[in-house]
Amino acid sequence: MTVASTTHVPAGLDDYLAANQDRFVDELCDFIRIPGVAADDAAAVHDTADAVATKCERAGLTTHLEQTAGNPVVRATAGPEDAPVRLLTYGHYDVFPVAGQDGWETEPFEPVIRGDRIFARGSGDNKGQFLAHLNAYEWWQRERGGLPIRLTMILEGEEEIGSPNLPAYIEAHRDDLRADLCVYSDGPMLGGDQPAILFGSRGALCMEFRAHGPSRPLHSGNFGGTVTNPIARLSRLFSEMIAPNGDLLVPGAEKGMPEVTDAERAALEGMAFDADAFAKQTGQQPLPMKFGEAYYERLLYKPSFNIAGMSGGHTDQLKTLVPTDAVAKVDLRLVGKQDPDAVLAAIQKFIHDNGYDDVEVIKLFSQPPSRTPIDHPQADVVQQALQAAFGREPARVPSLAGTTPDWVFTKLLGLPTFMVPFGPVDENHHGPNESMRTSLLLGGTRSIATLVSLLAERTSA
Repeated sequence: MTVASTTHVPAGLDDYLAANQDRFVDELCDFIRIPGVAADDAAAVHDTADAVATKCERAGLTTHLEQTAGNPVVRATAGPEDAPVRLLTYGHYDVFPVAGQDGWETEPFEPVIRGDRIFARGSGDNKGQFLAHLNAYEWWQRERGGLPIRLTMILEGEEEIGSPNLPAYIEAHRDDLRADLCVYSDGPMLGGDQPAILFGSRGALCMEFRAHGPSRPLHSGNFGGTVTNPIARLSRLFSEMIAPNGDLLVPGAEKGMPEVTDAERAALEGMAFDADAFAKQTGQQPLPMKFGEAYYERLLYKPSFNIAGMSGGHTDQLKTLVPTDAVAKVDLRLVGKQDPDAVLAAIQKFIHDNGYDDVEVIKLFSQPPSRTPIDHPQADVVQQALQAAFGREPARVPSLAGTTPDWVFTKLLGLPTFMVPFGPVDENHHGPNESMRTSLLLGGTRSIATLVSLLAERTSA
């Protein structure tokens, strides 16, 4: 959908961005230096929450640091209580672990600036992206006499471990989180810095599969073929569960998978896919092309079963032993209206029906998929803001391929929710040498400040 607009960014904003660029970068680097890995660094996570709350206060927002059953949530508000439009936004200040990751060219938590790039863990996921929002709100509060809309911003510290306490927080603060729409930033932009509006995210079901062999390691000559090999057991199970093209062969797991609507089909057809760039980034040709599938339809409209790792036995040197145990960590991305618990039940039934009762499946965490209609009218103002800020028409993308807690906004709060990524397409979040670009940090701030202006104009017209 094309939305015609002659909108310009608010007067004075670009001068402010130019004058404060170095400060914005310094603040991002200060945040990065506090590791805040939710999985294993509780003290640093709390330090990060304190730093985020301080930034919110300096930006002129009324700030609350609220404890959950896990890590704190920072809730910040500004603007008139009786404003005719209420905006909710979200971010996360925790970061993905770096332990065991090879390939880092710099210290992960000591930012290195090379030209337009800031290399460090958390630079793009998600500290640089939520700071783009905060810097925009700061401009309105400090330079323009206050936000003309009602803003609520929540920043959590558990996204990288599945946001286990966010749903309860949302339920307990429904009145505080009333809004007309939710706009937040996560994930990468499209190639060539093309801005995009994402209308949801895939869900996730993370599991651990355990298979057991003999009670102690046994000589493979004396016992091989007479006792269960747990690594082979898991391998056989997975080969029965997953088709060569990646389809999940578990009856019942497909319930809730979406059909592509006409509006979504048009959006998919407008999304250019660069197979050469894909091959350069991954070292492989796209698997969907091998099976005659459209890349984005495969990525966004089908679940994917990823075996993240498998351990058992001996790989340091050859030891002719039958191992005692094998463990595999699996993340299954969900789409449409797939229910994580229903999919887990289907997998457990498949295991039983196919004679694998000796294999245990343990649920680690889950989040359901989430989607806002791609032709939702509230998206028009978001599109106008991005177009004005970046000078390019944004793409409408049906869903993020990854997972965010988007569902708490669409399903618990019932809000139309739009994700506007400001990370570079090659930010490599979760991997070594994660990066953010200063130009996109500024472009994001430009976009959100313009969005606030447009929301205020729409309600006063």
